[in-house]
Amino acid sequence: MKISQNTLTLPPNIGRTIVRKSALIACPLLGTDKFIKFCKDRSLPLNRKRLIGLERLGLFAPVYRVRTPPRAKRSFVLLSIKENDWFRKGWAWDTTSIQDSHTVPDTKDQNQEGYYSIFQLAHLDFILNSMTLSVHMDGFLETKETRDIDWNKNGKKWMEIFEDSANMLREHEHRRSRALLCQFISNRYYPYTQSDQRTGKVSVKLYVDRWIIVNPMNWDWEEYARCWKPRQTEKLFQLTAEKLRRAYEGLAVMQESCDPMARWYQLIQFIPIRERNKLKGNALKAEALRTGAHMLRLLYKDLYGDNLPHPNEVTGTIINHVPELEVRRDTRRYLEFVANRYGVNPQPKLCLLVEGPSEELVIQRIFDSYFGAHPGKFGIEIIPLGSVDNATGGRQDRYRAILRLVDYLHHNQTFTFLILDNENYAKRLKNAAKEAKSIHGIRRYVTRGEYIKIWCQSFELDNFSATEVAAALSVVAQDRACFTRSEVITCTKDKNPNARLSELYKKKTGGGLSKLKLAEQLVNRMLDKKSQRKINNRPLVKTLERVTKLAARNPFPTMLDVWERNQSSKLLSKRGR
Repeated sequence: MKISQNTLTLPPNIGRTIVRKSALIACPLLGTDKFIKFCKDRSLPLNRKRLIGLERLGLFAPVYRVRTPPRAKRSFVLLSIKENDWFRKGWAWDTTSIQDSHTVPDTKDQNQEGYYSIFQLAHLDFILNSMTLSVHMDGFLETKETRDIDWNKNGKKWMEIFEDSANMLREHEHRRSRALLCQFISNRYYPYTQSDQRTGKVSVKLYVDRWIIVNPMNWDWEEYARCWKPRQTEKLFQLTAEKLRRAYEGLAVMQESCDPMARWYQLIQFIPIRERNKLKGNALKAEALRTGAHMLRLLYKDLYGDNLPHPNEVTGTIINHVPELEVRRDTRRYLEFVANRYGVNPQPKLCLLVEGPSEELVIQRIFDSYFGAHPGKFGIEIIPLGSVDNATGGRQDRYRAILRLVDYLHHNQTFTFLILDNENYAKRLKNAAKEAKSIHGIRRYVTRGEYIKIWCQSFELDNFSATEVAAALSVVAQDRACFTRSEVITCTKDKNPNARLSELYKKKTGGGLSKLKLAEQLVNRMLDKKSQRKINNRPLVKTLERVTKLAARNPFPTMLDVWERNQSSKLLSKRGR
């Protein structure tokens, strides 16, 4: 069979080299039973008998085997192989080359063990598919001549086909070599694949079984990475850019074709490894295959300086990357756009800034009872500022703090709507906002004037009648005082009606007015079905209806280009001159 010059070939004794170079610390080899479980968890139909049978046929073999040496007093210590070289003593042998015959044990033999690489999964999967015959018997049952079928002739024909396939698999080293290449470079690149794109972990564990001891406690990955020389790998495997690219693309295509969640890869890559390891079947198999592909991609970058496409973007033609490749360099921004695409970004679509907790309580109750859902359901976050003075800043800078917050939120695609009492510097804040320029855009102001709502008098007096306020004050005062409509009307005529109302309450009860308790009584009356004033006629409810519409009109961008267009639109703010 003619082998393409652009396919990988197997270096001699590569199994022994992997062990002697300790290329099994970051990603350890697995004993036979653990490897079988690893494969079964990833939907490969495998048992011990079939695995060893494939080895006997020369189709698939472990990286190396060890046997129990005569009168052995200690195990094969892999990281100190010079002092305890079982390969030299004949107690361990390389099984990676089918050209070198080796004794294959019986399935029940417990005196030796084979060790496999997880990256052999792709090779084994291909072999199992090539050596599995699927027959649909219903097709034969539909045929009247079923009894006349020459099953012996058909069986011989199938056997000839599979014998030819087996011969081809023995001669072709590409997939076998690709798996061992992945294992050889795993100490350098495997930790990068065990990541949620923000954090990674180098897992170094002591491994002990009946035959071997892997003690990597003194192994330093950072030092190993600094000393890594990719050209040595290139020389050992006789790599070229075309060979490595082809190996990478084959693995990338294989993982995508078997992955039931392939279309969600952008989101899944940000999920922690501990959660991705809970996947089942083909989804878990695709994770393992993608790990190998990522490592080959990293090696290609180190050797040849170019970034190959992401494993899930190898097939087909991509006209526009979503999001753009430039954005993906910033992991946080990349995650933001991906979360937007899949609708899982918890960022508020609108921040509603109110003066204090009493306004927050009323608005929360209105959302729950009138709109029928928590404001978070609408993508709205309510932020109490404390007071108008807190919102407008100190004596030297009345407006910059709150306007910078609004500017920042608009820059991050979150609408900001302010509701303030007509006290102190509220109107000056609104006037200042009309001319405030954004520090995030050359031709854009901070906000729009209609996104700042100033009550004519106050939150309580604009939304509730004097009769409702008087009744609510009487309930809050309990038996200490009773308030009348005319007393409340008198307070509304003052320059600072809220302060006057608090003074009246203190004068009649001898205590301070709790705005939270007053707000609770007022909203109870607003929501009461017996209320003479319809709730949708209240100014606050009309404002909140507008707020919910604004939030609904704010779909988060999935690309940088869309975000830039949003920033320059009239929706977030008026345009600059």
